Amino acid sequence: MTDKNFTPQAITERKGIPYPSVRKQSTEDGIPDGKRIDKLPEKPMDAVKPTAGRKDKTAVGTALHFLKWENEIIGTIDSANTVHFTQPEYNEVVALYTNGADSWTSDQFTEFLTERSVNRNRRDIERILFRCGLAHYDVMRIAEITRGIHPKDLLWISKDEGEEFAKVITAVFDSIFHRRIDLTGDSIDSPEGYNIKRYGVFNGQYGIYKQRISPLTTDVESEVAVYLLAQKLGVPCCPAYQVDKDTVFSVFLYDFSKEYLVHFRRLFTGSRSGNEYNNLITVRPQYRDSIVRMIILDFITRQDDRHLSNIAFKINKTESESFYPLYDNGRSLFYEDTEETVLEAVADPKTYATTFGYSGTYWDYVRQIAEEGNDIRGLLNLDISKAEVAAILNEAGFTGYRFTGALGWIMKTLDMVLNLP
Repeated sequence: MTDKNFTPQAITERKGIPYPSVRKQSTEDGIPDGKRIDKLPEKPMDAVKPTAGRKDKTAVGTALHFLKWENEIIGTIDSANTVHFTQPEYNEVVALYTNGADSWTSDQFTEFLTERSVNRNRRDIERILFRCGLAHYDVMRIAEITRGIHPKDLLWISKDEGEEFAKVITAVFDSIFHRRIDLTGDSIDSPEGYNIKRYGVFNGQYGIYKQRISPLTTDVESEVAVYLLAQKLGVPCCPAYQVDKDTVFSVFLYDFSKEYLVHFRRLFTGSRSGNEYNNLITVRPQYRDSIVRMIILDFITRQDDRHLSNIAFKINKTESESFYPLYDNGRSLFYEDTEETVLEAVADPKTYATTFGYSGTYWDYVRQIAEEGNDIRGLLNLDISKAEVAAILNEAGFTGYRFTGALGWIMKTLDMVLNLP
């Protein structure tokens, strides 16, 4: 274990980060000069120092690396970041990633890593990159530092054949996702290793803490409201709780040691039609009812961020599948709209319904679902009173025009669905 009792001067020498940046960060973290700098990650000793202002061309490594599922090698990674699979159909999850192909191009490997990495559009991306010892966003360098570890499965990047998964993942990853003994709900390191995401515990449940997008949005309140409304409607949804003024906690509903998540994006290898509903039920017809429930909930809550990486199914060790409850619902219910837009939308829900996929609004898809003869009333409980909806919005913390707007929108869209032929 590397000693982390570094002063800013020592960090400068060991990590190749300018001294002023180290001092600024340690001051922001409330750590006086000469004290422990636990929050700063160890930069790999063989890493190449990035140059600010230009793209770092460093690959995952110049030596041969391995792509593993836990401790089993399923592929090799060469210096050009091309992956050659030795076991492209090792299990159902791996087979969904490889689609039976015996190799990935560098671009395909980059796409795979991007799905597992921190989003470059995060508000705190500069702070995150600093913690990774990087001057700019580079998914390959992030993958080298984090090893591509993600809690949804057991895939990762190994530097040699004998390296073991249990020795690479951090103690925090093990405590949160396997032993579940993290009592504080916060940690210095994340499951990826360097505080990239804030995983933790809230009221005995495990999940992820998410901060408000901006002071002007109500995405925290929207996430909670959608969960509460989904319960009333009978739509499976990951629980969401507001833990403070600007933070929502989203609960994970799978056993990390026995179950794995796969995003629907992995089911599409090429172009797909403009009708996203048809796309989904074509690749997984057994989930038609769950997809119908999702689309109706998204219409009623004016969801504005449902995409193929925001829909998942769960695979357990026996390789049986199930549709995963809906999650990441904060971008809904006028979370960033002005009062003028809200008034216009509530007056004309058909026109202001949000889109889903390449083309078509949620209202278009709800009508298609009804025309196909689906028993909407048998799939959801749509008999909800205005008082019940108001109570949900109050509990979620809605106020002002967003409260009246969300209430008006939900009641109108519920009525529209109920009156479909």
